Amino acid sequence: MKIGDMVIRKNRVIDYISGFGPGIILSKQMGGSNPVHPCITVYYPSVGKIWDIAESLVEVISESR
Repeated sequence: MKIGDMVIRKNRVIDYISGFGPGIILSKQMGGSNPVHPCITVYYPSVGKIWDIAESLVEVISESR
């Protein structure tokens, strides 16, 4: 996973309910607590929101150049 990749949540039911759909990775960082884990910041154009989420909860559907 890298900045610019297009991702979607692995649990697509959440996407369907929230209307988020695919998003674009804006940044990567360590986050959370107990334990600290890899996180990404994702922009979801369909809802115009930016969200932080654990890398393990999303999958890449299109790689950036």
